[in-house]
Amino acid sequence: MAKKKPLKDPAVVGPDLTLIAIYVGGAVLGTIWVALHLGNMLSLQKQDMPVNPIDIVAGMVKGELHWPTGTTVILLLVLLALALFVLFRRRSTARRLVGRLAVDDKADVMGNGGAIAALTEAGVREKAQNMGVKLGYNDAPGVPIGVAVADGTMLYGSYEDLHLDIWGPRQGKSTSRVIPAILTAIGPVLATSNKRDVVDATRDVREAKGSRTFVFDPQGVAAEDPTWYWNPLAWVDANSDGCEMRAARLAGHFADSDSGSDSRNDAFFDPEAEDLLAGLFLAAAIAHKPITQIWEWVTEPQNIEPIQFLRDAGHDFSASGLAAQYNADPRTRSGIFGTAKKMVRCLKLRNVHKWVTPHDQKKQELPRIQFDELEFIEKNGTLYSLSLEGRGSAAPLVSALTEAVIDVAMRKASRSAFGRLPIPLLAVLDEAANVVRWKDLPKQYSHFGSRGIVVMTVLQSWAQGARCWGDDGMYALWSAANVKVLGSGVDDTNFLRERSESIGEHSAISASVSESKGGKSYSRSLGSSKTFTVQALATLPRGRAIVFSSGAPPVLVRTVPWWEGEYASAVKKSIEQHDPQRKTLVTDLIGSPALIKKPPTEPDHGAAGAPTVLDKKPAGAPTEPDNGPGGTPPGPENGPGERQEVRPR
Repeated sequence: MAKKKPLKDPAVVGPDLTLIAIYVGGAVLGTIWVALHLGNMLSLQKQDMPVNPIDIVAGMVKGELHWPTGTTVILLLVLLALALFVLFRRRSTARRLVGRLAVDDKADVMGNGGAIAALTEAGVREKAQNMGVKLGYNDAPGVPIGVAVADGTMLYGSYEDLHLDIWGPRQGKSTSRVIPAILTAIGPVLATSNKRDVVDATRDVREAKGSRTFVFDPQGVAAEDPTWYWNPLAWVDANSDGCEMRAARLAGHFADSDSGSDSRNDAFFDPEAEDLLAGLFLAAAIAHKPITQIWEWVTEPQNIEPIQFLRDAGHDFSASGLAAQYNADPRTRSGIFGTAKKMVRCLKLRNVHKWVTPHDQKKQELPRIQFDELEFIEKNGTLYSLSLEGRGSAAPLVSALTEAVIDVAMRKASRSAFGRLPIPLLAVLDEAANVVRWKDLPKQYSHFGSRGIVVMTVLQSWAQGARCWGDDGMYALWSAANVKVLGSGVDDTNFLRERSESIGEHSAISASVSESKGGKSYSRSLGSSKTFTVQALATLPRGRAIVFSSGAPPVLVRTVPWWEGEYASAVKKSIEQHDPQRKTLVTDLIGSPALIKKPPTEPDHGAAGAPTVLDKKPAGAPTEPDNGPGGTPPGPENGPGERQEVRPR
């Protein structure tokens, strides 16, 4: 695109060249006059130098006065000093303008100084102290946001602030917001995404801090092997109060997973199917069945086993509701069960089973470790939940797992001092509208911060959130967030118009010019100008964001990607280590059982002195499995028939 030629404002008078010439001429003459007198004073042959400059010029013309050599030296030194000063100013200006963008000029008329003191390091540290959050010497005072363009101050969100970020695609929200937040977290972390980049960048850094990492990857987004599993019915917990409510909330995740709020749902069959699933989840939890049993039940409407489980456990009302659906006329029952079947169709996928069941009995697998939400929170673990949108999506399970962790954290907070978690939980919901279709999120958002649960919801546009939660839900989410960050790449005109209005106007001098036969007349007046127009927000450059925080004016910030932070080298190593195209190096095998040389074993000759053959086996006998470099060979601790427990990373 061709560069537009800047237009000159006719109302701008411009510099007064005559006045400038007078100032410059006076400065030059004054410097020469001073240099003449100083040079004469330093000269060995002093002259009677008059004070009047005109007399000095006349004396030199007549030959009565001579130009002192010292004067020449002084003038050269003055010129040299002036040249050095100009060079220094240019370099200082160049350094100051490195990385500075045209939009940065607006920062001076936005939030800065004392108006944003609550977002500075001192402000969030004081808030953490008031909340009883004990910070270590190297702990981050809060969740990093960015650097204020106006004064270069690093800004943070406190450990009770809730965040909502709206950035366009590929504008650096992961590198500048998601990853830095996880790297600096002081407690347990829950992160959702539809890509593996966040996992690869942060998992080794978190593990180096002593945090045990779990990657929930039913769809193979990060090609993670399941070494643990999560039982959603364990969260329902049929033996504790509120199990019916949790079963209904679990059913809601499956009901809401297929479509957003703008989809056309059947007013009868969808609620009935969701209610059916709630009853089946509760029955399966009572009978200690795996969640995959739900698929078997929804495909067998004649099997009334779940009703009996509910009655035996004393859940008569739930059993009656379930019985009414089983006993409905065939067409109605078929519609209810068919809709429920559609909602839980991800439970029929074999790749999902190994993430929600302890083992595959047909394959004679060893049981995997069960994920415990409370233990995860108390031991400051790190959980990555990955899913892809579309058919076959495991989003219902990712969404349910997210609520399960936060629900357990809420219950733990209610039993803790001051009703909040002693160590804050950070939940980074990247791609929330696609991966975490949690319909009740806007309703519960405002409750999280006071419980010590810091939630950061990241979206690509306002419309994306509106499709998931509706316009009312999206407005509720925006209002509940304390820190709202608008990144670059957003082109939703209506949304940007509202943001432009909320940023407001600033005072500006407007000039006008009128021309007549007598000449031009100029006038200036103080008025107001919009700080950010809709166009300016739509063309916000990458690397800049606008922060809207509660009780403070909007702030223009420079985003800080992870490679500018203290964990840059550790993140690079983590990314290289988990690169799927990375080749195995010799250093990776150091310590591997395959490389450990064992001393030769003396043969046991037995009583008769004949050697016992240990390597050979009768024909047809089963062979021992090859452990390979990563296997666990039999040893004194493991025994010949035992295996070492494999813990998740």
